[in-house]
Amino acid sequence: MKICVLFPGKIKPKALLAAQDEYAKRLKVFGVEVLEYKDEKVSSRTPEQTKQAEAERVFKLLKVGDYLVACDERGKAIKTLEMAALLRASRSGDFPLAGKRRMVIVVGGALGLAESVRQKADAVWQLSPLVMAGGVARIVLLEGLYRAFTVVEGHPYHNE
Repeated sequence: MKICVLFPGKIKPKALLAAQDEYAKRLKVFGVEVLEYKDEKVSSRTPEQTKQAEAERVFKLLKVGDYLVACDERGKAIKTLEMAALLRASRSGDFPLAGKRRMVIVVGGALGLAESVRQKADAVWQLSPLVMAGGVARIVLLEGLYRAFTVVEGHPYHNE
């Protein structure tokens, strides 16, 4: 199963780009693709209109048979071993990924995700109880995915 991570716009602050690139490179070995979708500028629109415009861009990137994970502060806190179990299921086609072709993990823009994305999602993960800058959320997610893959592979990166 392919895994696709969707991020809004370009990473900010730029100082985090090297870390994002490093984890994206490490994850490529596991078949993880990191993509960016165009984020909306916070403008004269309402926050909900801005989030919905971004949601429409996300929906255009989804395919039939995708398992959608939304990263949102109101989601379920995901632990490394839970993420590893989901990655194992993605490889074996077990529940909850049976019949799914691709796992898509999406992070929202500056205002977060539209409710329509949360409702469409098969799972909603909380990366931290803290609200964090989008660039930091990217690194947290990518490192967490890399760590979970090393658990699946039996690599000593994760010390538990």
